[in-house]
Amino acid sequence: MDLIQLEYFKAVAEAGHLTNAAKKLNVAQPALSVSIAKLENEVGVPLFDRVGRGIYLNKTGEIYLEYVEQALSIMKRAQTEVDAYCKKLDNVLNLGVVSKPFSQMQLVDFKSRFPNSDIRQIDIESEHMVEALQKDELDYVLAGRMISAPGIVGEQVWEEKMVLAVSADHPLARYEWIRLCDASEEKFICLPKGFEYRILADEMCREAGFSQNVTVECFHCHMVGLVAAGEGVALMTTGRAKGHRGNKQVVFVPIMDPEYTRKHYIMWKVGHHFNKMAKEFRRYLKTYFEEHGSDGCGDCGL
Repeated sequence: MDLIQLEYFKAVAEAGHLTNAAKKLNVAQPALSVSIAKLENEVGVPLFDRVGRGIYLNKTGEIYLEYVEQALSIMKRAQTEVDAYCKKLDNVLNLGVVSKPFSQMQLVDFKSRFPNSDIRQIDIESEHMVEALQKDELDYVLAGRMISAPGIVGEQVWEEKMVLAVSADHPLARYEWIRLCDASEEKFICLPKGFEYRILADEMCREAGFSQNVTVECFHCHMVGLVAAGEGVALMTTGRAKGHRGNKQVVFVPIMDPEYTRKHYIMWKVGHHFNKMAKEFRRYLKTYFEEHGSDGCGDCGL
């Protein structure tokens, strides 16, 4: 038996007439008759007495109806609980972050647009993000490098140019633009080894034909101050440079011939089930970068 049979049984018991019950249920009367007969066969005894065109519960049917009503009530409560749980899950976003392209301001902005969102942000190392996605532990991974792995896809959501930050009295400060190789002999200020930004900066320098000589390791929030103090030069995105344009002690020199950029990607597993909030997040991500670009972030670990 199934729930439909029990619903049909209850409707016939209440209507006392197959035709009336069929109309109420919006089913064909023959199909309803077959369903009742099948149920009685499965229970093993008649549940109704047929009198003329009427059909009435017998004593066995009365006993059975009592438990059917309990069963249907329990299943209704179960469905309500499941619906409530799923609705709650619809607001959960499981976000794996490698490069932290989001600032506190961006997250606050997303929360303001979707106040019911429950963002579970997980810092994840690049070597573990494929496994986390393939196990469906995350909806998305945000990173500065696109990975190639079976069943993992993604898209670029933002790209920003790189500049070289130098002190105002540095010889390179007078140039309108430079090639990155022009800084090959400089002392660099950069994030510690292991951070994705450091990996990207090292790759850019190698592509330009040299290995950057990192003499000071620090987080982004300290870089401009150290550059201003003449401790070295630093590769920065235009977004971060924009936040320090009022600092007269530092000059941000464009890098050209070729240009270098930092990219931001969002990646996910093919076939992953995205709830309402996860779908909104991807749309929001594109909209935010299109409107605001990358303004840097409040987290030194970017």
